[in-house]
Amino acid sequence: MRFLVDECTGPAVAEWLCSQGHDAFSVFDELPGISDEEVIR
Repeated sequence: MRFLVDECTGPAVAEWLCSQGHDAFSVFDELPGISDEEVIR
């Protein structure tokens, strides 16, 4: 399953999801400070 982990959640959740075999994109790690509108796109 694929997840988008928002910046306010932090990197630990994305790391855990990946360790469970999921595909997780962490806004915190990849695009910090991006606007909510950009995240939705």
